[in-house]
Amino acid sequence: FFSYLSDMGTCKSRVAINKFDRIMVTGASGYLGQFIIDELLKRGSLEILATYHKTSGNSIPKHSKIQAVKMDGTDVKQISDVLTEFKPDVIINTMANSSPASCEKHPELSEKLNSAKALVQAIKDTVPLALCIQISTDQVYQGAAPEGGYTNKSPAKPINWYGKTKLMGEKNIQTLKRHIILRSSGIYGPQPPRECAKKATFLQLVTKMLNGERQEPFFTEEIRSHVYVRDCVNAIIYFAYEYDEELYEEEGDVAHIYCMGGARGLARDEYADVVADELKLPTKNVLRITRAECKAKWAHTYKSPEDITMDSSRLNGLMNVRGGIMCAPTRSSTGMSSLRQGIRDMIARGEIMLSIGKLV
Repeated sequence: FFSYLSDMGTCKSRVAINKFDRIMVTGASGYLGQFIIDELLKRGSLEILATYHKTSGNSIPKHSKIQAVKMDGTDVKQISDVLTEFKPDVIINTMANSSPASCEKHPELSEKLNSAKALVQAIKDTVPLALCIQISTDQVYQGAAPEGGYTNKSPAKPINWYGKTKLMGEKNIQTLKRHIILRSSGIYGPQPPRECAKKATFLQLVTKMLNGERQEPFFTEEIRSHVYVRDCVNAIIYFAYEYDEELYEEEGDVAHIYCMGGARGLARDEYADVVADELKLPTKNVLRITRAECKAKWAHTYKSPEDITMDSSRLNGLMNVRGGIMCAPTRSSTGMSSLRQGIRDMIARGEIMLSIGKLV
């Protein structure tokens, strides 16, 4: 028996469908990976393998239940050696080059990592029955979301290299016997707990811009279902414990795919408006323009989809019906937090100094 996410509200204890002792988190030194690791540590009996690559081991907490290993996510032998020694029951794959601009600049390297080709081959060779939870992206969609948002059944037609390589990753992961794919939107939250290559999310960037001395462009046509990092952790750990093969026996590949976005889609300028309203900041620095109208070079280094709003009701419904973990006090009626709810949760946790809108 266990209680889901003790710091996210009171939930009923229940028996896990997917029982396991060893869990591996790739990219554990990254932003999302650090929050996953911290939540897993609350579960006591688990043995955790945390992999990192470019950042130092300082990104991984020192703990008797954690084994930190430096691993190249594009090297089949390295991955196979790690899997052979640790023998994980569950693998949470957060490894990725998640910068669209960087993917355009380094296409071959980003394809090797984001396609998960090496990881999939290593899993097949060593732990073929392990459950793999793959973190994908809303950038696999073209950018003309239907009313209500994209779903797992919507066609994936990425327009930039990042989205294309992540879709390659999905296709490779789908060849595994046991897998789940979570298509995440832009993740926001507090600053990372430890040393991290990603020092800030869009929330921190927007807060800095609102507090700045000049206007900054906020694109009005690019709509995203921005998702709170703690909701992502909720969903990921839910599947680690509650993956049920019987649900997918006759459903086909798309049944293993879930959209993991916030409660509603927001354009970048609307995002800034919510942040300003919640943190009592002025909006005079919000320059409302389209990306095409922006003259800055950085705005044109890659193609960016316009409206990629996602419908996450299928994910919410599954977790709610099966006694899942959407128990955060910030949760909306549909399950995932809205940006307002996420900000208010961070304020309640003391992660935002409301008087100056500073994230601590």
